[in-house]
Amino acid sequence: MVKPEFSGAANDSYFTVFSGFPLPYMYMASAVQWNEEYAVTTRHTPLIPNVQYSCSTGCDLVFIRHKANGRYPAWRAPRVGEAITAVGSSPYMATATGKGKVYQAPFINTDEKSGDLYAIHDAPLVKGMSGGPVIGNDGNIVGINMGFYSTTLHDVSAHPGVKGAERISVFIPYAIIQREWLLLQAKLDTPRGTRLAAK
Repeated sequence: MVKPEFSGAANDSYFTVFSGFPLPYMYMASAVQWNEEYAVTTRHTPLIPNVQYSCSTGCDLVFIRHKANGRYPAWRAPRVGEAITAVGSSPYMATATGKGKVYQAPFINTDEKSGDLYAIHDAPLVKGMSGGPVIGNDGNIVGINMGFYSTTLHDVSAHPGVKGAERISVFIPYAIIQREWLLLQAKLDTPRGTRLAAK
């Protein structure tokens, strides 16, 4: 089960985003700061304001314009078998966390037809954690939560690539986010975009 988290580290790793007009505050998700001026979250949350870019392949990712509050996290690729903590907003407006580990099997969402290979962990997720960070033991962010595919042991045990998992939770790994950032950066084609190239 997810648990409420009151530590500064978890709370500082993400921020909550809400839907805007014409349904303000009807939908809620989490987002993670990517660099000084942009954050990343999931595309399936409707009416998120300040969206600057949607995934080129139709994957479940958008970049939003959001100024960093003094700092932004370090990112890296996930490693199979590593312990992670999934973080994000809960329906009770408190930070929620779940512990798990990364699995080898990739996940393909056949509904979106993007062909992207998402990653899998088995930490629990609840509504509102979409777009929240998946954090490695070293504190680096390895991706963002997308949702869960299965919470039943029967469904999980049917695939050898997730043997031992308690559930299948899906996340967008760093590689996809980095790829899409480079495409967005190319579209910006401004001195500011060049300055952000260090990410």
